[in-house]
Amino acid sequence: MNVTQIIKIARREFLARVRSRAFILMTIMVPAFMAAYMFVLPLLFSTTGTETLRVAVLDTGTDLADALADRLAEIDRPRIDVTERTLVPDDSDETRAPYSDAVRRETIDGYLVLVEDPVIVARARYYARETGNPPMLRALERAVESTILDRLLVDTGVDVAQVRALLRSDLGTTTISAEGEEEGGFEAAFFSTFALAMLLYMAVIINGQGMALAIVEEKSSRLIEVILGAVTATEFMTGKILGVLGSGLTQLAVWVGVALFGLVFVLPTLSVGAEIAGVDLASILSIELLVYFSILFTLGYFFYSILFATVAATCTSTEELSQALFAAMLPLIVALFATFYVLANPSTLATRVLSLLPPFTPLVMLARINVLPPPLWEVWLGIMLLVLGILVTGWLSAKIFRYALLMHGKRPTLPELLGVMRAS
Repeated sequence: MNVTQIIKIARREFLARVRSRAFILMTIMVPAFMAAYMFVLPLLFSTTGTETLRVAVLDTGTDLADALADRLAEIDRPRIDVTERTLVPDDSDETRAPYSDAVRRETIDGYLVLVEDPVIVARARYYARETGNPPMLRALERAVESTILDRLLVDTGVDVAQVRALLRSDLGTTTISAEGEEEGGFEAAFFSTFALAMLLYMAVIINGQGMALAIVEEKSSRLIEVILGAVTATEFMTGKILGVLGSGLTQLAVWVGVALFGLVFVLPTLSVGAEIAGVDLASILSIELLVYFSILFTLGYFFYSILFATVAATCTSTEELSQALFAAMLPLIVALFATFYVLANPSTLATRVLSLLPPFTPLVMLARINVLPPPLWEVWLGIMLLVLGILVTGWLSAKIFRYALLMHGKRPTLPELLGVMRAS
């Protein structure tokens, strides 16, 4: 192979990509999206835009309406305005109809119905126009639970405040590893794995599809015949992949730079946001994690790019490409879903095997490193097998690429492609 020709093709592909609007937009929007995911969404889900909630309390005979109304009045955000406390015979549709009509007319925002329960004294159901606000529903739920709890523990001598504190307590977790102990290790592992896996997924999908489309367009316009007059098919494929890899690494450098800037300069001033999110954000992107991610990102990007280029070479039109791209995307999609299994089962035999299979190593090994760091030899064995997989896949793909690139009007069949690989 002529290295000079490969460099020329890679340079042309790299410049064409980094100058495109899609590349610039994605490079900017991904860090913005991740910042919104970490900071803005937790703030949105922890607050409610309703200042005052007008609620009626209907009691079917539990005798808890007054106590519940008092509990509701103690809620600060949103402030609960109990419009009426009414004793009703049952919770049938006919009984509730006037109150449902009041909700539709916006006279009230909703109403709570208390129904007797033989085991826990009473149960409650909330009817309203808006039932999708988690903070508001949690506030109503806690008021109902406190009211029923007071009734259950009356005259028992049990401290109700202690029982409430017990019910609201959480089980803390600490991950023990060779590096020491880390509080809340699963949360950090989940968020970092999800965020970094999505970076690789989006980068490969967008740039891989762009490269595949460019190959098909050059092939259908017969421009590929002119190009192959100056370079070999292998040089053309290698240059294309290296150009795409270069653009991907450029994006990665920008994203890592933004992440490091956030860790060093931004996070210390946003401790309130981190507390709201319930995650130690500084532990999500450690230097060790970024190093492993950079290695796995680079190798995984190269591996998946080979698959996209190979699939594109077998297509003669963009319509065929849109149908065939799923074959190139399937290993990445399976690997992405496999990470969720790994997060919950980091030490099983299936997890260890998946992390050593080249199509799944970039994402699965990253998840293992985050959740339960494997022995160092397993990590580097997975990386070496991934390198070997790239070499073998690249060699086979080059054979297919040379055979299929100049075909027009007829897409090669799978038996034909298998025959080409066997002949090689």
